[in-house]
Amino acid sequence: MAGAFEAATKTALEEMIQAHAQASKFGYILSPDGLQDLVAEIYGLIVTSRSLKAAGDRLMSGGPVGVAGTKSPSLRPKR
Repeated sequence: MAGAFEAATKTALEEMIQAHAQASKFGYILSPDGLQDLVAEIYGLIVTSRSLKAAGDRLMSGGPVGVAGTKSPSLRPKR
């Protein structure tokens, strides 16, 4: 299972870099604005990854699975 997550993460990072950098014959060039945008996007990926891991850990321990800052949906039927 870790192999699938690793491959998906590497692909996501590659796509992020390509979206913010300019290809040249010498490789990729990253402008200062592109760098700030890329760092913000990578930071967002890390925050999302940590939130998903925490939710998975709560699920495995039998606790509530809601994402931080949100309420878990009720499993009771509405009347």
